[in-house]
Amino acid sequence: MAVNIVSLADTLAAHVQHLEVNRPKTARAYAEMVARLLAADAGRDAPKAGDVFPPFHLPDDRGGLTSSDELIANGPLVVSLNRGHWCSFCRYELQSLQTIHHTVAARGGGVVAITPERQAFARKLKARCGLDFPVLCDIDNGYALSLALAVWCGDEIKSILTDVNIDLAVFQGNPGWMVPIPATYVVGTDGRIKSAFVNADFRRRTAPDDILSALD
Repeated sequence: MAVNIVSLADTLAAHVQHLEVNRPKTARAYAEMVARLLAADAGRDAPKAGDVFPPFHLPDDRGGLTSSDELIANGPLVVSLNRGHWCSFCRYELQSLQTIHHTVAARGGGVVAITPERQAFARKLKARCGLDFPVLCDIDNGYALSLALAVWCGDEIKSILTDVNIDLAVFQGNPGWMVPIPATYVVGTDGRIKSAFVNADFRRRTAPDDILSALD
């Protein structure tokens, strides 16, 4: 199944332009946050291709517990760490993963998303994006912290988001206003990372075709 790589990239770029036109203050704050993270080389210590994938044992959107070991035992695994149901960039990426989910399954693999939000909001994310794969809850960003991917939003972003009723303290159940740098990993049945996409510019995401290529 060939997936249009440009489609996701164009969708993300269009959303950036939408923010610049309709919410310039948000667009500017996002750009400043990205510049700050890139200057700090944020995400540089995150796991890379060839590394053993750090295991997790996290609650899912249905209230059960899911481990990376049990998922990888079933076949190669695509793992997407995202910021939450409120993030349009994350929703677009997860919707693109949904388009290849059945292709991944046909190749013996699976897909899982990880968000720092509480169960009710993980369910909302899953429903809003129409996902057929699990959404796990990384409570207090513990797993993202262990991957060196958790970052602070900053006071300006906090103020802008709360002004439009986006309150991460409610969604995550803590007042930290931390989010993960979005990352997508393809993990083999040997437990090693076959490909890793980590970019402190959360407005950019991995292309579906690149994921399928890594599975091959």
